[in-house]
Amino acid sequence: MGLNGERYKVVVVDDEAMAVKAICRIIEKYCPQFEVAGSAGNGSEALKVIRKASPDLVLTDVEMPVMSGLELVRQASAEMPNLCFCIISGYQDFEYARDAFREGVLDYLTKPIVPSQMMRTMENVEEKLRKFYYDRRTGLFRKLCVGETIALEEIQAFFPNKKFYAALLRENGLPRRYSPAKEPELYGTIDEAYMVYGRDNMEELFLIPGEVLGQQTLVDYMTRVERRQKTEGSYTTLLYYGEAFSGPEISEKVRELYYWLNTLSTVGFSQAVDLDKKQFLKERFSSVDDAAELSGLLQEMEQYAKMERYDQIEKCIAKAFARWEQERRPQIWLEQATRRILSFIRAQTRDEKSLIESEYQFEDAFYYSTSMEMLWQNLYAPFYYFPEKENYKVDSPEFFEKVKVYLRDHISEPLSLQELSDLFAISQAYMSRLFRKYTRQSYNQYLTGIRMERAKQLLEEESGLFVKDIAGMVGYRDQFYFSRVFHSYTGKSPADYIG
Repeated sequence: MGLNGERYKVVVVDDEAMAVKAICRIIEKYCPQFEVAGSAGNGSEALKVIRKASPDLVLTDVEMPVMSGLELVRQASAEMPNLCFCIISGYQDFEYARDAFREGVLDYLTKPIVPSQMMRTMENVEEKLRKFYYDRRTGLFRKLCVGETIALEEIQAFFPNKKFYAALLRENGLPRRYSPAKEPELYGTIDEAYMVYGRDNMEELFLIPGEVLGQQTLVDYMTRVERRQKTEGSYTTLLYYGEAFSGPEISEKVRELYYWLNTLSTVGFSQAVDLDKKQFLKERFSSVDDAAELSGLLQEMEQYAKMERYDQIEKCIAKAFARWEQERRPQIWLEQATRRILSFIRAQTRDEKSLIESEYQFEDAFYYSTSMEMLWQNLYAPFYYFPEKENYKVDSPEFFEKVKVYLRDHISEPLSLQELSDLFAISQAYMSRLFRKYTRQSYNQYLTGIRMERAKQLLEEESGLFVKDIAGMVGYRDQFYFSRVFHSYTGKSPADYIG
């Protein structure tokens, strides 16, 4: 079953030829989501048909000669674990057949079969199949994204479309490594015609069947997605394959997308790169001797330190950051360079802060900064920023309660960490530290949590509201993105939550 609504293939098995004919006629006339791919008169014959037809569903009678329906379920399940079944039985046989539900049976039909009963059962089976395929695709897609090896047979079974496109959209910096509480992963909903996955709520990896795009280009489609979802003041990295590829190539393409995200992501710099056009590599990477440049910077800082010219150290680093911004140095390179610089600063200031706390602050700086200037300030501030004496109560439960109240009262507005920090007249790094101290969460995690709790409340109390209305009321401009975040937070889509 493909991602964009192809019909499910069915094999019908019954030792009564008239019953097989009747079932096939009902499916063809009343069940448009299914197509009959073959039939058989007993379990042994059915195994051969199943191996050849590779169906999604087998409708099988229980009592048959040569091989019973239950034995067919056991043997076929052993060979094809993803195959689904629907049992056909007389009323007296159902207790006997109930054990089969442990073998992957989705539903059952009782004889004599009538069209209305068949239609109700097939509608129920269709819903279960959709959920089954969604869960399997989602699990496999996640494994592909985290680098696990997937058998080619599984990729072909669950991603059977002939052509796919892929794109990776990341807002701001790379994902956290050491977040005190991991954010939920982001998944597309069951009703979407393509797969979406994100390691956190700032990222979306799209796997789109060629049939879904139609006449529009992938870059045009993704540009519209980017405009709808981009937060004001943020930067985005959009990587995509402008040319379609086949299912067996999915694993390689996903790995390449993540590799180039890590390689190209640059603080404060929005970019859109077609990975099928390799000339971008020549434009982005120069022959600068990185090690020699950084070594020279550290030597210069050391000379100023010996003369106790700490103001010159700050100017020296700021100048280096300005140069690196012009050169569009990737985030991973900057992380390595700034770790060495901050180690030097720690030594000069005899900083005794916990190394774990320092790592969280370092991570926050890259995660939230939307420019190189902001990055330097967020890296520099933890060592030199202290609230003025008259503001000594800033680091207090009372002060932080005011921050939380403000967020709750302005939940429908764009709420960046920088804007919040400016409003309360403290640095972004200091505000991040307050969230970790008083909530054990990052700012984004806390904000997402209160937005989702408010969305749940609205769904429960305001039945007349549309999903797009609720999305806007809790600060999301794009209802599809809101639905994905809601699903990652609650485990249900907004529609299922109120159902």
